[in-house]
Amino acid sequence: MSPFQLKVLDVLENKYFQKAEVVAGYEGLSRIVKWVHVLEIVQVDDFLVGEELVLTTGISLQHSIEDFAAFVEALIQKKCAALCIEYGSYIQTVPEAIIALANYHQFPIIVFHDAVPFVRITQDLHSQIINKQYLLISSLESYSQALNKNAVLGQNTDDILQNMYNELKTQIMFAIKERKPIFYPNMGHKKRQQLETLHKSAPQFKHEPIFIFDEHYADLTLYREDGLFSEFELLILDRTATALAQLLMREFYIEEKKNIEDATILADWIDQKLSKEEIFKFIDTHYSSYQQSSGTVFILASPHTLPKAQEDIVYSKLYYRNLFEQHGFIPFLFERKSYVIFILLHTKDSKETRDILNNIFSTLPKTDFYKKQQTQGFQVAVGKVVCNVEEIPKSYQTAIETLYICRKVQTSSFFYDDLHLYHLIYKLQMQVNLQEVIYDYLQPVIEYDKKYNSKLLETLQVYLQTNGSKQQTANQLFIVRQTLYHRLKKLEGLLGKNFMKGHNRITLEFMLLANSLIEDKV
Repeated sequence: MSPFQLKVLDVLENKYFQKAEVVAGYEGLSRIVKWVHVLEIVQVDDFLVGEELVLTTGISLQHSIEDFAAFVEALIQKKCAALCIEYGSYIQTVPEAIIALANYHQFPIIVFHDAVPFVRITQDLHSQIINKQYLLISSLESYSQALNKNAVLGQNTDDILQNMYNELKTQIMFAIKERKPIFYPNMGHKKRQQLETLHKSAPQFKHEPIFIFDEHYADLTLYREDGLFSEFELLILDRTATALAQLLMREFYIEEKKNIEDATILADWIDQKLSKEEIFKFIDTHYSSYQQSSGTVFILASPHTLPKAQEDIVYSKLYYRNLFEQHGFIPFLFERKSYVIFILLHTKDSKETRDILNNIFSTLPKTDFYKKQQTQGFQVAVGKVVCNVEEIPKSYQTAIETLYICRKVQTSSFFYDDLHLYHLIYKLQMQVNLQEVIYDYLQPVIEYDKKYNSKLLETLQVYLQTNGSKQQTANQLFIVRQTLYHRLKKLEGLLGKNFMKGHNRITLEFMLLANSLIEDKV
């Protein structure tokens, strides 16, 4: 008898079932009984939810075998545990067609040859069910307390898995993404391969995903050959997954503390103060198997005005570290002023690394975490992907430039490689007085807007962005076509009739981009 579940087999041991007979569905005697219900009508839809043991005298089944079959089919569809029929004035036998139907669906039919007290049966079995539920809750609470106690004592992953196995005596698998799964208890290579070849959705498995900062980080799995998982096993699976998530979080925080000790070396690295030998020596102390291939710098900039900013920064560092590690990066990170700087190394070449980054940042904006960061004022930038660790300082500088550009201009990307024209403007700004150059080309339009409080400069910008589409321009500016025609006529008068042709158009587009980027707009 199961300590937490009442099965049809257990019911047959009840004193009121001593003279009962199973006439059909012997293979279904392991079905779970969660409640007992007395039914004397054929229409059962509104009275059952599943896993009930149904008692009946058959008063509604005596007239028609079709009604009898419809009644049994409805019980099977509702996933009831079994049907118990009292032989007497209404029914003296179960038709062969009904027995065949029950056998086909492995649905037990039990008959009482003598009158039995349905009320007593109901009370007795309900008491057993409630007691088993109480025992389940008590056992689950004891297990949870043991997990909490062991957490204080510094338990590790193996300790948690051992506690779980001691409770369930069932094969356990724990798999962190991109790593080989841990089997507890351990098993031979051949048996491991057999389990790993089974499809994850196979009924022999029950999975509980473990999320770290909204990211699917690992899976805790139970395996049973019969695929019959009890409610208690599933609850233990859930509690253990929570404990493992907390343990992983604690390990991340410990790792974060270690990173603080490396901050000075990392700062010297991006400031070009380390030799190639010193860089590789530092990497080797953390990842001895690393083989040089490519790398980049990712910057997370936090807003100065954010309440509890430090707490959010710690959370963000753990989130991004986890995200990059899952995609094969080796991350080194440290803080500098309001920046969190990630040096990301990968064993792939620069092209493949860029593709991986594209995949990461194409899905990131859809997450609740990223959306929340954007509303708080966080900004991100990715520098140039370089081919060796000595060029990481160059990637850092391009990431800083990219961050500056993203703060000044509303761009569709925060990758250095996607903003080459803006970087050209940025470098020009360092060399010449770009305001004067812009003023030389856009002076008539700028002065006209100032004098008449008009919006010719904005109209010019949208008109160029839409490749001269009058309809799209009017729609984006929320003006009627006649107003747009008037503005375009005025722009022709100020810039010349050929302002949309050849080099004139390219120059205007460049100057408008520059005007959006410079520190003090003209």
